[in-house]
Amino acid sequence: MPSPPLTRREYAYFSATGDGSPDIITRVLGEPSQSWAVGDPGPGGPRKFMRWKLESGLDDTEPLEKHIESLLAILEPKSSALQHLMPSYHLTLQCVGYYPASGHGAHFDRDAVRRVASLGLAIDLDFYYVDDPHE
Repeated sequence: MPSPPLTRREYAYFSATGDGSPDIITRVLGEPSQSWAVGDPGPGGPRKFMRWKLESGLDDTEPLEKHIESLLAILEPKSSALQHLMPSYHLTLQCVGYYPASGHGAHFDRDAVRRVASLGLAIDLDFYYVDDPHE
């Protein structure tokens, strides 16, 4: 029996990383989807950096562009708060995709790039090619 076809999975989240506790970022931006502080337990031992993470709220079957739009709608009203955090933390729009081994490309339209840049965010792309439908 042939294997089921692979399904594209894409998502994006906003991440603030740096030293210390995520409490400062929570006070400025609100509650995260997930966070940890330096020294908190992690899969490889104590965490070496702080992370404050905000997910898009969408399912990973939605296109990456929709995840980005959802995050921008949340973050743009908080642009002055992001500017305040920028000198002390790394602020990143993290994009992740799991794709069939046949390949995939990414396109960011001019408006999305402008909006991300105006918030002072870096963009990080983690794309994985999976050839087993059960992974």
